[in-house]
Amino acid sequence: MEAFRSGKSAYLLATDVASRGLDIKNVATVINYEAPQSHEIYLHRVGRTARAGRSGRACTLAAEPDRKVVKQAVKASRDQGAKVVSRQVPVEETDRWMKKIKDLGDEIEEVLAEEKEERAMSVTERDLKRGENLIQHEDEIKSRPRRTWFESEKDKLAEKEKGAAALNGSSQSAGAALKAKKGKKLSGKDRKKLEMNDVRSEGKVWKKGKADRGLSTGKAKEKQAHQKAKSKKIAAKTGSFKGFKE
Repeated sequence: MEAFRSGKSAYLLATDVASRGLDIKNVATVINYEAPQSHEIYLHRVGRTARAGRSGRACTLAAEPDRKVVKQAVKASRDQGAKVVSRQVPVEETDRWMKKIKDLGDEIEEVLAEEKEERAMSVTERDLKRGENLIQHEDEIKSRPRRTWFESEKDKLAEKEKGAAALNGSSQSAGAALKAKKGKKLSGKDRKKLEMNDVRSEGKVWKKGKADRGLSTGKAKEKQAHQKAKSKKIAAKTGSFKGFKE
């Protein structure tokens, strides 16, 4: 990157990572070796040239699957008054270059193998250097104080209990809330909180049945109580009532 920026290198081969955030002066040409996936990415790529009122050129190598992106790019460029030229590469010329690339296959494989060996060697050298440092500075490393976290295990446990208490509530907090709200009309949100606190403290959870869905909690409970009373009357008349299980 620095070689390209300073002018020592004539070209920079990069991915889409270089399409944003780079402001390099005097970039004359951007070549899209592969057409971008979207028009937005295309704009970021070609935006590396023709900056600050300067002129520039963008060339995109595209095939049939890239037709949509190319059409959008051509339309946007012409709307801005840019000169757009399209050329078709003859099939014979494409085949000639493809053969040339295939002939370089063995050489490319050798280069990739060398790079892989170099990476493995650098990792080995790094590990050896780390081991040497550990042996050489063992006393100094062992004399360093242990790392301590800003929160001890005791503090973590206390915070956990505090969070559980805030989530579940208690009879004391519910009573305090009732006193605070005494003389004032409770909102639906506050009433629901108090009801849930009572349910948690008693260990009982009431749920609506299928027939009660769509009704408010109060209406559903009232309906259930009415049905229970009605069942008691019927059972008392027939003499088969033995009580309800709670």
